[in-house]
Amino acid sequence: MKFDNLACTEKDGILHVKLNRPEKRNAISPMVFWDIERCFSEAAVQPGIQVILLSGEGKGFSAGTDLTTFQPGGSAVDVRRFVRMAQRAYNEVELVEKAVIALIHGFCLGIGCELALACDLRLCSPETVFNIPEVAMGLIPDAGANQRLPHIVGVGRAKELILTGKTIDAQKAEKWGMVNEIVKLEDLEKTGIAWAKEIAGNGPTGVGLAKRNIDMSMSMSMADGLECAGMAQSLAFSDPNFITRIQQRIMDKLKKKS
Repeated sequence: MKFDNLACTEKDGILHVKLNRPEKRNAISPMVFWDIERCFSEAAVQPGIQVILLSGEGKGFSAGTDLTTFQPGGSAVDVRRFVRMAQRAYNEVELVEKAVIALIHGFCLGIGCELALACDLRLCSPETVFNIPEVAMGLIPDAGANQRLPHIVGVGRAKELILTGKTIDAQKAEKWGMVNEIVKLEDLEKTGIAWAKEIAGNGPTGVGLAKRNIDMSMSMSMADGLECAGMAQSLAFSDPNFITRIQQRIMDKLKKKS
């Protein structure tokens, strides 16, 4: 995988994806959206990739939107096209049936923060700050923060962050549940790899379907979510690797008893 704005390497079933515009503080431009969409859609169909680690090169994860790409005088249609481009890219991150772990350091701002919210798990270093500042410019978050953040931290906390435009530190983000864990900067990648290996040790079909069932159930009734789980389970049972994994577990237990 080669992209102009992303650095991608694969090792041991883990795809490392780095936002690679350090000179721009990894600000997100239309071409970055294009690269993210292509990268995650390609990763989705590669069976050798089991987990994706997403991080930022340089001093921080992302400073948000690359304001130099804004063209004055754009029409409402142009804005909608730009918004849909961003949404398509981040939807690919959310919809890929593989675990995506964000490794966040330095700053995670605006539309960069919305990218992190599209990931399944988030680890950050102690000095990281988070901010969704769109309301300060008279705008709204349009790449998923209004939809994803309430599910992650609750409606009240989401409104507090979005309506005030305040900046919060890593400790508050962890307390709110916005990040799963704070890790020393020098250990961030190592911890991410350890989490990725733990996930990769599980059945990839089960991981992918469990992820999708959780995400889909957030907007469903209990009955519909359970029905969705049943349908996902029928797909999991039909996976030829399922029987192999069951047999291996039985063998492992017998070895422990002997």
